[in-house]
Amino acid sequence: MICSFRMSASGFFLVIVSLFFSLSACSDDFNMYLEEWEIKCSGQEVISIQVFPSEILPAGIYRLDLMILDDPSNGTELAVIGHGQDTLCFGTVTFNMFLNPAKTFAYFRSEDNLIIVSSEYPNSAARNNASYEWKADERSLIPVESWASDWSADLLASADSLLEIGEIRQAADSIDMMVYGWTYFDNSELSCRFLRAAHAASMDADKEEALEYYDAAVYAFGIILYDDTWFISFDSLEDFMRSDFAEYIEAEELADILHDYAGLFRDNGFAVEAIFDSTADILEGKE
Repeated sequence: MICSFRMSASGFFLVIVSLFFSLSACSDDFNMYLEEWEIKCSGQEVISIQVFPSEILPAGIYRLDLMILDDPSNGTELAVIGHGQDTLCFGTVTFNMFLNPAKTFAYFRSEDNLIIVSSEYPNSAARNNASYEWKADERSLIPVESWASDWSADLLASADSLLEIGEIRQAADSIDMMVYGWTYFDNSELSCRFLRAAHAASMDADKEEALEYYDAAVYAFGIILYDDTWFISFDSLEDFMRSDFAEYIEAEELADILHDYAGLFRDNGFAVEAIFDSTADILEGKE
């Protein structure tokens, strides 16, 4: 009898321990999340974690999903759902910044074994990011770090720095790599900025290099405006004044630049200098 009693107590203890460690996947609240996941798993409310190594997940679980639980506009709770042969909920984690379900993805970063959740704003390359660590022993995600990033803003800043040192073509390549450019710059303003930078660089260069700076500016205009002749396309001073460019460059300044380019082409034996002088005269009211 004594031996039987001890075995029963031991069995009872194991049941209690088993229940304790299974609470994170079996509580009533988490069962509710599982029911929601069944309904939402094919929609934007569920974010699948890409390339997650299944060998560090519990047996029967092949992948993890993160399900948005409430309004994500000011941060949200995410339910951590594991599925495969079984479907379990491993609690919740917080994403404490704006989250845009339509432009959110998550992946496992193998170099530091962290899960990265990245969410992009509408019509922008600005992103909110958060990293989490999967604790296999505890069967839970632990927040590690949150940060903001913006690919396009970084490229625009790089272009600004390159323009300051006369690297016109490289600056244009930075602009070309941007996405949602209209969110970050005004096409006319940026074109005037490139024109000034290219002109300034050409004034300190020999004839051949000066022409290369001009070519780089034209290359940039094709990227920014899809129009590489805008600066010599005005039919009258009034035409220029009605344009968006007039807000960012004075007619007199543009005329001076065009006269300089006319001289540059004349010195290099190109007959096109007349186009630059003619447009400059228009801008100076000499039509």
